[in-house]
Amino acid sequence: MRAALYMRVSTQEQVDNYSIEAQRERLEAYCKSKGWTIYDIYVDGGYSGANMDRPALQQMLSDLPNIDVVVVYRLDRLSRSQRDTLTLIEDYFLKADVDFVSITETLDTSTPFGKAMIGILSVFAQLERETITERMRLGQIKRAEEGLAAMGGDYDPAGYARQDGKLIIKPDEAEHIRTAFDLYEQLLSVTKVQRELKRLGYPVWRFRRYRDILSNKLYCGYVSYAGKYYKGQHEPIISEEQFERVQVLLSRHKGHNAHKAKQSLFSGLVRCGRCGEPYVSYHTSKSKYGVYRYYICRAKRFPSEYERKCENKTWNVKKLEEIVQHELSLITLDKEVGRHKTKEVDYSKLIKNVDVKIERILTLYADGEIDRSALDRQIEKLNEEKNKLLQEQRNQDAAKKKQITKEELDRYRIDLTGADFAVKQAIIEKLIKSITINGKSISIEWRF
Repeated sequence: MRAALYMRVSTQEQVDNYSIEAQRERLEAYCKSKGWTIYDIYVDGGYSGANMDRPALQQMLSDLPNIDVVVVYRLDRLSRSQRDTLTLIEDYFLKADVDFVSITETLDTSTPFGKAMIGILSVFAQLERETITERMRLGQIKRAEEGLAAMGGDYDPAGYARQDGKLIIKPDEAEHIRTAFDLYEQLLSVTKVQRELKRLGYPVWRFRRYRDILSNKLYCGYVSYAGKYYKGQHEPIISEEQFERVQVLLSRHKGHNAHKAKQSLFSGLVRCGRCGEPYVSYHTSKSKYGVYRYYICRAKRFPSEYERKCENKTWNVKKLEEIVQHELSLITLDKEVGRHKTKEVDYSKLIKNVDVKIERILTLYADGEIDRSALDRQIEKLNEEKNKLLQEQRNQDAAKKKQITKEELDRYRIDLTGADFAVKQAIIEKLIKSITINGKSISIEWRF
């Protein structure tokens, strides 16, 4: 039997039997007593069991064809959600003929009793999670009723800084925001507001940030939670009367491109070869000559947000698509076979090294040698490194499997000329990694 050992611990559970090292020792001993071979060890350090968005868990699910049994220390190490627990066991493990064992509860899905008990125990795991969530929710509601803004994460709203759990005005940003509200009432356009703020010497923010600020009741003295507003303790930056006037204007002046569907075949793929910013699509108003669609550098489209306006060429959508389709028609099997031969990297070894680092950090925390804030910073950094390695490993595995046949190429050519938009976009995503524009020059980086 090839066993996969799965371990998870959140940053709040670095005690006794929940530590990674303690789980590993018990699981390895159990497998040894059963005579099972350990296929691999999967560790999610610092991850909550409330969802399945965990890198090691996802890696284990992709390895199920090579596994006979998944072993965990306790059922809630797999998940604290009843739905996710049953989904993992029934839709992943059992469908792949993989048994599941929890050594603490003595559960084994190879027996009918074990299957029934897993359903019962997963209810209690979810109950515990929902109880914690409800307590947190009530705490947030109480905080909002007292006029205090939510303090989740490290984000401070523009115009304020957090101090002792309260919002304190930042004078420079507050003046910036007051000016933005005043200018919007005069100009009725966020883009024009950006342009005028730049002329006045303010550091100009992104369009979306101004749009969010103009519609946020925080700035006239309110806090919100779960869609409800409460009178805040913080000092407002603008009056309620001005805020309401601006809301009326926002509802009337949304811009001619607001909420219009823009089908951009190369959305997210086109970048500027001069300033490095992405190209965005836009289209003109309908006239007797029809509607014209273009790709334009973002630093040229929204110059107020940048130190300098980019002067790279604006491309007609139809013309750019014709050029790319022509390049696709020139693809040969030689391109697939001959390019990008790179040395294979042993990502499994690199990922295991990161897991070892995570275990060491967790041990230091459990021993009281580092504080919680240092633990969170290190765990976040290591998990980012691990996620990056996992993604690179998936990319490498996908590259090894990728093989485009002549028949596929012929089919793609036909689809690009006759298929609907969704099919065309799927083909483009499969074949093209990026498109770089430098004046009249178009450079395409292929995925093969």
